[in-house]
Amino acid sequence: MTVAAYSSEIGNPITDDIKKISLLKQNIPKDYKITLRYIPKEVSGMCWVKLNVFHLEVSLKGLAQKFGNISSNKDNIGTLVQILQEMRYHIGHGLEDSMLEFDCHYVNEMWLTAKYFEFVEDFFNTANSSRDVEDCEPPPCPTSTKTTVMTTTTPSTLSAQHSTNEKRNGLPDDPEKGAFLPKVVQSSLMSLLAILFIAVVVFLMVWKIKSRRNTPQTERSPEEGPALFSGEEANIPPLDVEISEKNRLNIILAV
Repeated sequence: MTVAAYSSEIGNPITDDIKKISLLKQNIPKDYKITLRYIPKEVSGMCWVKLNVFHLEVSLKGLAQKFGNISSNKDNIGTLVQILQEMRYHIGHGLEDSMLEFDCHYVNEMWLTAKYFEFVEDFFNTANSSRDVEDCEPPPCPTSTKTTVMTTTTPSTLSAQHSTNEKRNGLPDDPEKGAFLPKVVQSSLMSLLAILFIAVVVFLMVWKIKSRRNTPQTERSPEEGPALFSGEEANIPPLDVEISEKNRLNIILAV
């Protein structure tokens, strides 16, 4: 039974329905994304219309809810939904069983306005020209792709692994870490040598200052020449004092 037969019961010729699809394509923004769950033609074959009727109805209902009650877009979408509901009624209860058999072949997509309504228009044109098929043989389900399990490592787990490897092997786990150790040792040795050099310089300066303080004050410079008296000779009284004492004794004896 064709779409024209379905739509005749509610008084809408098929040609008018296709025109409404074109109006919807023009009125809805081009960058609008519409969700749809469907089965490609190459998978479902002659059962393509039958297997897509329910999910297309669900998609159009969700799209109609985005418009106001007085919107012409909502009215046009409502007409298409009524046709799809009538199609499901004529297909009968076998639709659910067929959908379950093809369940692994359904695809979820979000299409822009133009591509979405191209699919809708293709659906109604195919439904109008095709015949009902009762038995639908599903192809084998696609092989599930192997999911690679990604193990998340935290810094704590990495440090624990590195320490374990170092305890077992006595060597760092990371090659870059092993190359980094000599640089650390070299920099520490250079710092130690610099500290020792500064300590030696300070020690020499202190020793020189102390040695200058301990030098005797009687030491004369070479420019002043040798000292006239040294030792006990420096304490001998002057000669004129001795002469005056002798004169005094002579005077006393003469008296």
